[in-house]
Amino acid sequence: MVTLTFPAFQPAAWLPNAHFQTVFASLVMPVPLPEYRREIIELPDGDIIAADWIDGAEGAPLLVLVHGMEGDSSSNYARLFMNACRDQGWSGVVLHMRSCGGLINRKKTFYHAGYYTDIMFFLNWHLVERSHYDRIYLVGISLGGSQIAHYLGKAVPTLALRAAAMVSAPLDLRASADFMQTGFNRLYVLKFRSSLLKKYHQKANLIQDEQMVARLAVARSFWELDEVATAPLHGFRDASEYYEQMSAKNCLQDIVVPTLYLASRDDPFIPAASQPPTGTKIGEVTAYLTTHGGHVGFVNHYGNSWMVPAVMGYFARFED
Repeated sequence: MVTLTFPAFQPAAWLPNAHFQTVFASLVMPVPLPEYRREIIELPDGDIIAADWIDGAEGAPLLVLVHGMEGDSSSNYARLFMNACRDQGWSGVVLHMRSCGGLINRKKTFYHAGYYTDIMFFLNWHLVERSHYDRIYLVGISLGGSQIAHYLGKAVPTLALRAAAMVSAPLDLRASADFMQTGFNRLYVLKFRSSLLKKYHQKANLIQDEQMVARLAVARSFWELDEVATAPLHGFRDASEYYEQMSAKNCLQDIVVPTLYLASRDDPFIPAASQPPTGTKIGEVTAYLTTHGGHVGFVNHYGNSWMVPAVMGYFARFED
């Protein structure tokens, strides 16, 4: 067991459960939108993604954030991290998944929990060719945390990468998909379905599968969403094979970069049984679990984010 120390998290008493934490942090908490500089990145396979930048002081570290499912640089957690970068004089960038950030990509495929090649291209090639950062920190939120686990465990990370953090990331996709079929959790699935459905309609000419779009429109669980769309579009036999192959837990033991796994035991997206105990170290991944906090919530009793200073404090340990 490894001991990680963070300032004590005192969840807001006026957010009485995980759902209140999750919804307040995502939709209600007032967070200023940073003044981003947008970059459109041409990928090796002819597709495109967007990157939204906060430019810091020369020689300052760079924080790269990979957002969660259907998130983007306007998501509250992205705003919080990028504002923290601005306040510390760091550079920051929100690297969007394909089809996200208001930029519909050119290819028929979208993204999934194990898709890491765009992260690898950005960190290992794009940054090296265009900018010089000798200290890089990587944050993955929710599904983005799963993606960075695959990058860290399967690729050779850029030498400039000092440390990483996976926040509220599902480690076992099957367990999370099953968990999201219960109670209030099902409402989150409908929210994601609505966002995805708009994109599938926009790309109908590329997908050329009217049945897929029709079945997606009535999907009521992640199992159905992934069975109908994610798996067939990205070369998996079915949702079961996708979950088995792309769960982040498969990669943790191969990660050699110091990495924080930060999550809450009451996360409505992640069953507690699929999370490692606090202090568990797998490869170079060390887990820190709070009792309360919801999914990417961690709102303290002042109504502020405990998550962002905790992660930034973890990264500060690796500064010279």
